[in-house]
Amino acid sequence: MEVRIEPEQAGMRLDQLVAELLPDCSRSAAQKLAEQGNLLVNGQAAAKNCRLKAGDLLEIHQPEPELLDVQPENLPLPILYEDDHLLVVNKPKGMVVHPAPGNYTGTMVNALLYHCQGRLSSINGVIRPGIVHRIDKDTSGLLIVAKTDRAHQGLAEQIKVHSFDRVYETVVYGNVREDSGTIRNFLGRHPVDRKKMAVLSPDAPGAREAVTHFRVLARYDGFTHLECRLETGRTHQIRVHMASIGHPVAGDPVYGPKKVLGFLNGQCLHAKSIGFIHPITGERMDFDSPLPEYFTAFLQKLQMSSPMGRQPLEGRLLAVDCDGTLLRGDKTISQENLDAVRRFRSLGGAFALATGRSIPTASDYLDQLDIQMPVILYNGAMIYDPVDRRPLWMATLPEETKTLVERVVAQFPSVGAEVLTGEERLYAVAWNDLIEAHLCGTYPVPHQRCKPDDVMHLPWIKLLFAIHEDEMPALIDWVEQQHLPGVRTVHSDRELFEVLPQAAGKGNALRRLCDLTGFSLEATAAMGDYYNDLEMVQLAGLGAAPENACEAVRDVAAIVTPSNEENGVAWLVDYLIQHPGF
Repeated sequence: MEVRIEPEQAGMRLDQLVAELLPDCSRSAAQKLAEQGNLLVNGQAAAKNCRLKAGDLLEIHQPEPELLDVQPENLPLPILYEDDHLLVVNKPKGMVVHPAPGNYTGTMVNALLYHCQGRLSSINGVIRPGIVHRIDKDTSGLLIVAKTDRAHQGLAEQIKVHSFDRVYETVVYGNVREDSGTIRNFLGRHPVDRKKMAVLSPDAPGAREAVTHFRVLARYDGFTHLECRLETGRTHQIRVHMASIGHPVAGDPVYGPKKVLGFLNGQCLHAKSIGFIHPITGERMDFDSPLPEYFTAFLQKLQMSSPMGRQPLEGRLLAVDCDGTLLRGDKTISQENLDAVRRFRSLGGAFALATGRSIPTASDYLDQLDIQMPVILYNGAMIYDPVDRRPLWMATLPEETKTLVERVVAQFPSVGAEVLTGEERLYAVAWNDLIEAHLCGTYPVPHQRCKPDDVMHLPWIKLLFAIHEDEMPALIDWVEQQHLPGVRTVHSDRELFEVLPQAAGKGNALRRLCDLTGFSLEATAAMGDYYNDLEMVQLAGLGAAPENACEAVRDVAAIVTPSNEENGVAWLVDYLIQHPGF
């Protein structure tokens, strides 16, 4: 690699500039290149502390990788994702990432060499093939591994410019007073103990800027549960940073108190999520790892033994609508809302969805939220157990209602219609662009196109009519003029109108859910945004609506939160934590 020194680079040290030019090259690695004679300035080998001048020609020679003498080993390797260019691994606590003197077996690199049959990037040398970034032996969680040099370089560049997202969770000693904050200083090798890192002055040899953003997830007696988001990724960064503000990581034998919490077997630190742009395809990729057993067991122990951690929200139920409330416009749940739901449950609260969605369109969200208690589906026509994956209660439409589909289609030729039966599929009995978008758009769901006669023998839970907004008032008026026995109608979206059994409805379902689970309505909070949520919001002990809700729901809600695009559910959870008695 040849570089002509620009005027703005004049005066820089050689090792400093090389560390900036080469992806994933530390300053110490640049100094080693200089010591080996691999850095030339104007054709001559240059010292690591050489000051560069404008117009100098810098040549960087990177030696060929040495022959690898680390042996492949068939070891368990929890892989979350893999393609031809990279893979994402969920490293268990206690596993060393790469070999070191005296420790050349049993590492992740040994396992990777076996799994990938040696096809790993060579940029980080023979000891760390494929390793783009690393985590300590006793830190658990997510690591990304590069199979090719091109992928490695692209990932390293993202780390260098701080566009590579890394979020950790940890439990630290003491009560962190601030709800959130940023630690910004310079880290480097400890001046005395070279096995440790330390906070240094900016001009100290080897000092590199380090930035950690933290947020409190929960407080206990003597401990705090934190989320830490890395802006930089220095060695031992979170461990040193938390110790520097007087809150070392629980179980840390190096930076923590001398009396170590031995049952943790090392620091309580988990690399929970990562996000990056795929260096080859350009696709945004995000991965999340659940907290491991050692971590959750520690949290449970703190909750049981700590006065500050004794279930302040025990006995409280929060029921939340999906579309327009929990979900963003792109039909995803923000990380802020996911964290808030987990925070609500960690303090003893119970969380349930109350949605018009069916089993197939709600299943991914139930799994993502890890919901353990019954939920309301089909706009209250079903109470569903997501653990056993079975209905606990359901209502069906009267038989005479089944002729309604053909009559509506005859009256409104542009309408689309779905029949929902409680099965793991939907039946499209009249097709239009809205039905197509619903079933084939953002996330395809199992469905079958057919005629009403083909499903007449099945018990229908509800009918869904989809029609463009300007035709909706006429459709609603026509259906309601039919005076259908044993049913209720609900306007569930700007372009959706539903016919449900009389026993359904989210208000009735919320009462039924409370009866099934032992919660009282007075101790229940409910949040929704549209007409189908109206009864539920009115009935709950605390009704809430995001500011994007329709006016009728906002009018009956006790609290109006930020919109669904601005994490209104997370805002409500924080309110409930501060006002557990409502």
